[in-house]
Amino acid sequence: MRAAIALVVAFMLVGCSQPTGNVLEVGRAGFRVAVPPGWDARGTDRTEWADGRTVALFASQPLDPQCQTSGSAQTCTAPVASLIDGGLLVWWLSESCAGAGCEPPDGERLLVGGRPAIRIDGSQLCDRLGATSERAYLVTVTPQRLDAIVVCERNASEATQAQLRDMLEHVSWRTP
Repeated sequence: MRAAIALVVAFMLVGCSQPTGNVLEVGRAGFRVAVPPGWDARGTDRTEWADGRTVALFASQPLDPQCQTSGSAQTCTAPVASLIDGGLLVWWLSESCAGAGCEPPDGERLLVGGRPAIRIDGSQLCDRLGATSERAYLVTVTPQRLDAIVVCERNASEATQAQLRDMLEHVSWRTP
C-alpha cells in the first residue's frame, strides 16, 4: 500500500515539475531560467556590451552578437544582425540603482518569476533589428536593482509567445 501511494505521489510530482532541458544560470546576475527547446541562450559579460548592462540573451533563432574588437577590448551592440521572420529575442539588462531611479514607470503590473514587474510597450533596443513588436518587462529584483527584460519579435507565433510566457513565469532568482 505504501509503495502504491509513493508511486502516485511521484507521478503527481513529475506532472507538476518544470520540463527538463537546457537551463541558463547567470550567477553574477543571480537568476536561472529554463530555456525553451531549440532556443539559443547565453550569459554575457556586461563589460563587453556598449550599454554596460546586458547580462543574458535568449532567442528562438541563433544568436550572432554584433561585436567589434579594438585592441584587447570587445564591444557588442546587438545580439543578432536582424530578426528572422517568426523570431523572438529576449535581451536581458540589469541595473543597480537607488531611490527614485529604481521606481519603474507606469505600466501593466504583473509578476516575473514571482517578482513585481511592469510591462511597457516599445523599446529603442529593437528598432534596428527589424522587429514588428517590442515590449519590456521592468522587474524590481531588489530595492536597489531593476532588470529590463526587453522582448523583440518579428511575427512570432503563439507557440513561441507561450514559450516566452512560461520562461518568464519560471525565472528562479537567487537574490532574496
